[in-house]
Order: sequence, then structure tokens, then C-alpha cells
Amino acid sequence: MARHGENIRKRKDGRWEARMICGYREDGRARYKSIYRKTYAEVKAVRNQMMLQMPSGGAPDAEGRPQKTSVAELLAEWLSSVRQNVKESTYSRYQAMIEKHIRPELGALPLGELSEELVDRFVLKKLRQGNLKSGGGLSPKTVTGLLSVIRLALEYGTRRGYGCLSPVMVRNPRQSAPKIQVFTPDEQRKLEAVLLDEDTAVSFGILVSLYMGLRIGEVCGLRWGDFDGENGILYVGRSVQRIPNLEFGTSPSFRAKTKLMIDVPKTDSSLRQIPVPSFLLPIFKRHQTESGFYILTAGPVCPEPRAYYRKYKKLLEKCGLERFNYHALRHTFATRCVENDFDVKSLSEILGHANISTTLQRYVHPSLGLKRRHMDRLETIAVCGQKSGQED
Repeated sequence: MARHGENIRKRKDGRWEARMICGYREDGRARYKSIYRKTYAEVKAVRNQMMLQMPSGGAPDAEGRPQKTSVAELLAEWLSSVRQNVKESTYSRYQAMIEKHIRPELGALPLGELSEELVDRFVLKKLRQGNLKSGGGLSPKTVTGLLSVIRLALEYGTRRGYGCLSPVMVRNPRQSAPKIQVFTPDEQRKLEAVLLDEDTAVSFGILVSLYMGLRIGEVCGLRWGDFDGENGILYVGRSVQRIPNLEFGTSPSFRAKTKLMIDVPKTDSSLRQIPVPSFLLPIFKRHQTESGFYILTAGPVCPEPRAYYRKYKKLLEKCGLERFNYHALRHTFATRCVENDFDVKSLSEILGHANISTTLQRYVHPSLGLKRRHMDRLETIAVCGQKSGQED
């Protein structure tokens, strides 16, 4: 049973074999080394460690730099260099993109052979059939993320002075504006009726996202100690997500492939304090428990975002609104705020955005009714509008 795209397979004798490039022949063809271990996790961990420690292969150029460094070797070196400077969730995302998509397609190439044409082919293939589960294409946004990793690694190689590295233009695929989901006022009222009827920690968390604009990871990270009931303020200071376990297989104690990560939110601006709407304060105080307990579980156990999302979808089914994802709550909050003439700077800070333009471009989508009301205001300055008023 081979692991797709990793050069790792299970042999008939029960052992796992991983193959890696260990150098190049005079004609430029790669030399491979095989590693054997009892389990997949062990052989993968050893292979990755050897790739990080292995010096770049090939004879040096006139300046003493390696000429036969492969794309895979550069990616491994770059990944090792950034590990201490990025969040663990970011590092694990980089690692997953390299192992699942970039290295299987481009890793065996010597850097000197990497060209714009090959990168363009890589992009086209991923857009058409890059999804490893369904066989369909990856979204332009996902492919852009893969290209960002390639670009960062090439920039690192240039700074390191790899003489074999030729300039490669990395062009992102064209992206259309993402489809934004927003509850209509009627749909929002229908959802609220079910949430108030349920009156559980789960339904309470959904109300918090709907009227305070929190992301699912931020809601899962809330503890009651983050709620200042006296001043009516909620402090958003952590986020929860499930990420690949980087220690998986390195020892018998690390058996889980993924782990729950509790960390600060995605950006510094996401660390914020939000005034709780007065109509929500009684609900907050009714559900409030010990300061160390999580709001969604009413206990010391951290909630699992994926499990919470499934519970959210079940509640939507009761309303006949199952098509909406969780982020639609945040979009709806921002849209209702704009419809009610919120100050955009205040809204941007409540949402945790770094600048106002992000708020306007990404999350705020006024309804047709709001646009019509704004257009009708022109009547006060239009001559034809004034005449129309006189005739009436």
C-alpha cells in the first residue's frame, strides 16, 4: 500500500520503504536511497530528518556552491529555516502543501531545470486534477497558496546564493471574488427562534457569532474568564484549530496524526475587546459558569471546532437553512451593521481587521434595499426630485 506522492510504500515483507534523492550522476540523473522501518510513521520521520541534514549534492560551481541541488532539497532547507519564525499551524500548513502537492510534482528537478513553463504546467494540473481525494481540481485560492510556498523557497535560495538558480516568474491563477453567504432578515429571525428555543451552550455560541462577528475558532477558544460582566465586554484572545501533529511517529507517545492547537488568533488585530450588545447580556449571565471553563462546553474541556460545526449544521437543518456555512454568521453580522449605519472604523476593529479596506471589500455586502435607500437620498439635491415633490 503506497502513500500517494511521498515515495513511501509498504513492502511484501511488512516493512515500510521510503526513497529519497541522495545525489546525482554525471549525466544529471538522480541517485536514490532507500530507508526501511517497521511502521509508516517511523520511516517518514527518518526520511524527513535525513533530508534536512543531508548536504546539497553535486559538484560545486566556480564559487563553491552546489549545482545539483533539487527543488525538494531547497524546500526542505527553507522549511527548516522558517520553523522558528512562524506559528506551528502555519508551519504544518507549509509542510502539508510541500509533501502532498509540490514535492511529488517538482521535487526531483534540479533547481537549474525549474522553469516558468514547468511551474505553469504544475498550476494547470492542480487546477484540473489536484484534489487528492476527489480527483477534481483545486481552487485558485489553494493553488495560489502552493505558489506562495514555491515563491518563498526560491527567494530563500536566491538569498543563499545558489548559483544554479535561474529567475522563475511565479504567476498566480486568476481568482474570482469568493461567494459570500449572508442570511436574509427573515432567515436570521428563523435561526434565532430555534437558537433561543434550544438555549444550550452550542446555540449560545452561535448567537455570539451572529451578533458579535466571531470566527468559529475564536468562539471555540472563549472561556468565561474572557467575559467581563460588570463592564459588558468580551475579550477575544485565543483561537482553536486542529492541525497535523509534527511529532507524529517520532516516539511511541506521539500516536495521533493531528492535534488540537489553542493559540492566539491569526493576526495581532484579531486580539480585541468587543462590547457585548445589551440584549445579549442577560443570556451571557444566564449561561455563565467558572472562569476557567470554556463557553461552548461549560467545562474545562476545549471544544473541537469540527464537532461544533456539525452541531451547528444540525441546528440549521431544523430551520431549513443547512446551505449556510459557519462563516455566514460573521458575514451576516457585518452586513447588518452596515445596514444600520455602523461606523466602518469601529466595525473593522470589532471584526479584528487590520484596516478598513479589508472590512469593506471582504465582509461587508450591503443589500439591494440599502443601496436603494442610499440612491433615493439623491432626491434632496436633484432638481427633478424637488419638482416631483412639488407636484405631489
